Amino acid sequence: MNPQTLETGLRIAGLILTGLVIANFVAAKRWDYSGSLVGTQLIVRQIFHVHCAYMIAIIAALALVCLGWPNLLLEGGFSKAFCAFFALFWLSRVIVQLTYYDSDLRRADRCWDIFFLGVFLALAIIFALVFYYA
Repeated sequence: MNPQTLETGLRIAGLILTGLVIANFVAAKRWDYSGSLVGTQLIVRQIFHVHCAYMIAIIAALALVCLGWPNLLLEGGFSKAFCAFFALFWLSRVIVQLTYYDSDLRRADRCWDIFFLGVFLALAIIFALVFYYA
């Protein structure tokens, strides 16, 4: 696989990741995160919000690298380790969705379930290909 194809794949991953950043805000409203946390301890609410913010920041930073500087992920030992980590990271997200999330809830929102499975699988494949071929 040539470097231009891998760079295009990383840019596509960057667009997908940008969509995930936006989806996090949509999910917060759709599943009423704030309302669902009412009655929990203050520290639990704070930890939840901090974890969400940090995950969004990491995904946004990864999107920025993929869109702005994909060449950084195409050469050198660190780039291989980086891409291997994110290939496993996104693959683990597929496994979590298939094994941990409630199957009745997944069935009720089947279109979203399949969409996000595809998103996470696509990201895992892109980063695995870059790891393997770069």
